[in-house]
Amino acid sequence: MEILQSAAKLQQVQMGTAKVTEAPAQQSVQQLQKAQISQDKASEANTEAKTVKASSQKEMDDLISKLNKSLDPFSTSLRFGYDDSFYVSVIDTQRNAVLRRFPVEQAEQLLPKMQEVTGILFDIKG
Repeated sequence: MEILQSAAKLQQVQMGTAKVTEAPAQQSVQQLQKAQISQDKASEANTEAKTVKASSQKEMDDLISKLNKSLDPFSTSLRFGYDDSFYVSVIDTQRNAVLRRFPVEQAEQLLPKMQEVTGILFDIKG
C-alpha cells in the first residue's frame, strides 16, 4: 500500500499537482489506483509510439528505395531521401543540394506515376 502511495505522490509531484497541505493518508485508494493505471497507460503509449516510428521508418526506407529504383534508367544525379520529420527530399547528388521537399503522402502518390512513365519510355514494367 505504501508503494502505491509513494508512486502516486511522485507522479503528482512530477505533474505539479501535489498539494502541500494534503497528507498521504487522506488520499483514497481509488485515487492511488487511478494514478497507477494512468502511469501504466502512459508507459504503454510510449512503447507503442516507438514501435510505430520503427515500422514507419522501415516503410520510408522501402518507399525511398522504390523511388530511387524508378530513377535508375534515367542516368540522373537526382536521388530521393528523407529526414527525421518524414519529409521526402529530392537531392541533386552532384551539388549535394536539396531541390525539393514534400510530405510522404505525395511521395506515395508519385511512385506509381514514375513507374508508369519509366514503363512507357523504356518499354519495361516500372
